[in-house]
Amino acid sequence: MFNFDKKTEYEDFLELLKKSDSLNSLNLSGLEFEGLDFSKKSFTGCTFSNSKFKNCNCSNLHLRMCFFDFCEIDSCNFQNSDIQFSSFGGAKIIRTDFKNSELLQNNFNGIRAEDVSFNDSDLYSSRFMFSFLKNVYFQNCNLKKTLFLYSKEDGVSYKSSNTREAVFTEGDEFV
Repeated sequence: MFNFDKKTEYEDFLELLKKSDSLNSLNLSGLEFEGLDFSKKSFTGCTFSNSKFKNCNCSNLHLRMCFFDFCEIDSCNFQNSDIQFSSFGGAKIIRTDFKNSELLQNNFNGIRAEDVSFNDSDLYSSRFMFSFLKNVYFQNCNLKKTLFLYSKEDGVSYKSSNTREAVFTEGDEFV
């Protein structure tokens, strides 16, 4: 799908972002994005692994099979986004809002999330295994087939969500 050997440079990416609403098969790993507007853009088969996002507007974002593994996502807005078959494995996500989003079959394994809202979202068949969740809100969410295995939780709320259709195990203490 994409060529890992051909990394897109930051300046080239900014030009592509301005010119196109739909971007495919880009290697954007290790880049730093601050204050960028990704709203209403579509990305398919792109890797952002080891990148940093700060104060970015990602509302109404459309993602398919994208990789955000080991990213740092700080103070970003992903409200009303449609994110499917994507991976956030090992990412650090803080002060970020995914409210009212479709988050289907995504990998959030090993994330460290703090002050994050998934309220009013559909997380069908997503995975939060071996994750650290502090002050994370899953209120009024569809959690059918969502896995929360061996995760550490502190101040997490599942109010009005279908927790009986999710799978939970308790995690060990994190160091």
